[in-house]
Amino acid sequence: MLKFNKALLLTSLALTSSVMACGPDFPMMLSSDRAQTFAVLPEPVFLVEVQTLASVVPDLSAVLAKPGAVVFEDSYDYQNDRWVSATTQAEQQLLSNDQAKIVQQMRQSSTVPQALSVGEALPAELRFYTAAAVAFAQKDYQQAIHLFRQLLALPLEQQQQRRSWALYSLARALLQQKVVEQNDQNQNTEVSALYSQLQQEVAAGLPDPLQLAVASLGEQAKLAKQQGDWAGAIGLYAAQSRWSESGRASLLLLSKELAAMPDQQLIPLAQTPAVAALLSRYLMTQFSALSYLQPEQLERLLAVLNQLPDIQLKNATQLATVAYQQGQFALVKLLLPHLDQSPQAWWLQAKMALKAGDSSKAAEFYAKASKSFAPLAKQAEKPAVQQDYYSKVSIDELQTQQHCRIQAEQGILELSRGDYLQAISLLTAAGSEYWQDTAYIAERVLTLDELISFTALHPVTAVPEKAQWHYFGDTAVEVLLHHLTARRLMRAGEYQQAQAYFVDPELKQLAKRYQQHAEKAASSWTDNTKAQALFEQAKLAREHGLELLGFELAPDYQVFYGQYEPYEIEANTPALPTTELQRVKSSASTYNNRFHYRQLAAELSAEAAKLVPHNSQAFAATLCHSTKWLLLRQPELAKGYYQQYLQQGPYVRWGAEFGQTCPEPDFMAAKKRQQDNWQQQIRQSVRPFKLPIYSAAVIALLGLAYPFWRRRTQKQGRAS
Repeated sequence: MLKFNKALLLTSLALTSSVMACGPDFPMMLSSDRAQTFAVLPEPVFLVEVQTLASVVPDLSAVLAKPGAVVFEDSYDYQNDRWVSATTQAEQQLLSNDQAKIVQQMRQSSTVPQALSVGEALPAELRFYTAAAVAFAQKDYQQAIHLFRQLLALPLEQQQQRRSWALYSLARALLQQKVVEQNDQNQNTEVSALYSQLQQEVAAGLPDPLQLAVASLGEQAKLAKQQGDWAGAIGLYAAQSRWSESGRASLLLLSKELAAMPDQQLIPLAQTPAVAALLSRYLMTQFSALSYLQPEQLERLLAVLNQLPDIQLKNATQLATVAYQQGQFALVKLLLPHLDQSPQAWWLQAKMALKAGDSSKAAEFYAKASKSFAPLAKQAEKPAVQQDYYSKVSIDELQTQQHCRIQAEQGILELSRGDYLQAISLLTAAGSEYWQDTAYIAERVLTLDELISFTALHPVTAVPEKAQWHYFGDTAVEVLLHHLTARRLMRAGEYQQAQAYFVDPELKQLAKRYQQHAEKAASSWTDNTKAQALFEQAKLAREHGLELLGFELAPDYQVFYGQYEPYEIEANTPALPTTELQRVKSSASTYNNRFHYRQLAAELSAEAAKLVPHNSQAFAATLCHSTKWLLLRQPELAKGYYQQYLQQGPYVRWGAEFGQTCPEPDFMAAKKRQQDNWQQQIRQSVRPFKLPIYSAAVIALLGLAYPFWRRRTQKQGRAS
């Protein structure tokens, strides 16, 4: 039997304001503040935790969760400004137009005989059920019971449309009759039997478009509570919560009702295992709200639950979690030997190992926590339709989120321990929710060769829709990883290899064009052709740099389309291990500024300017673009390009708008200008030597003419 020191118990119940529990929103990056990541134990989800309290009931997933199952819920008709019940929707959509009109007319009847008369043309089950509904609405429960029983007495093949409705409604009518007649006769047994029969038949395949089998669980729980059977009520509500928000809400209400009871009433109830289990899970999952809004109540409830050893032993994991949330680690240590083998228990032990500085033990506990989800994965083979009111996700998805969080934390632990490939493997398995941490390792910690090898292990098996190629489109991590790898290869100049990693066909083509321009610039023999290729490469870098060259995180934040700039992990952060810090520095951007590819584009354009005549329009235009691309974010660099134009460039008509409105460079005119410049240079270079050159030319001409003159003279002499 577990015994606590009285002083320790009192200390453990004292609330401290310095401890903060993690709420429903996790940080965007776990690696950005690892001490906080390892210290905080995220608050469990009430809906998930109460599943262990559920009664054993027939599995309703065969009908409610199978693909194509037709179910209806109350909804609001905004066009007509009214609520439309699930029953009305079902009667309008599951019946033929003629049958729906007759049913509607029957419901408007003033008496049951009139309703039966109006429905003469309907099948018996529709006629009996609708007439019974009219009787129920008129509070003629005896008549309603009679008609429901008539329907249920029909051959089974004749009551498939309304059998589930009739079983549920008959039970309700019996209860209402008991209330009206103030009859002490115990009809609860028959009512409960009807609800159980409904659940069993729906589990066997009986259509249940109104989800009445789920609702019947809540009705059974209500009956159990009225009879003082708290354990039965808790088990049934917990079972209902698998399928309906109503079950979760009911359990929260039960928890609050228990919490509000005076000690003399609560203590005897708390000795019921189901009640103690519910309360301990309530405290564990609502700790943040209670510690802020009702700290006195939280302290009192913890005292009640901790004063009985049996309660402590059976709910050790939950009470230890609350103790951890309070920062009462001595109490957690006392409870550790009595924890169960749930994911929450292993997770808690991993946190305690980290507090003790034992990272190896922590990694072991994280691995056990992750493996303990295996049975839950088997449950997920039968999808649930229940959705949590706040998160709008199914229970299986909530459990998956917890599993992914544990994997992600283990990944951050392995990152801090220097096992980078294991770290990125765990974070990749954790899914796109932790993509930024995955991207940090892929982009800044792994070497390029390590990244290429890792990406090869995660092929894109199916190309998703274009809307799903980005982080905000719930993209598969494999797609994000391939695009990150492609951009890193592009930055390294491995253009051909990068193209294979772009999933987006348009990006493949853009990368190919970028490569062609880069190769043309490198291989061109003439300055003009090289300048033109450099400028085309610069334009691609400026217009598509985020997609082709951008960093997923700092400094470009392609992860947010470049539209958001959160804080970044500084390369000189002393908290980073030495080896990781060295890798982060070596993979940093050449340009230490936001949207680094703009500076790259500006430099490429400026390189093009060096290759064209300074008195050409192309010289002014290329420097204009360099200025324009940096003017807003790097005005000093932009000013440098402008000054270069002022000092070396020609007058242009658009000069007043230099750096704001820039025309395309005219490289053809620049080529002609180059030729004109060469001719002008030749003329200018020979002008000082014009007279000697003319004299030399005359002498040369005379020298050439002399042999001809001499020969002619000799011929004339011989002729005479």
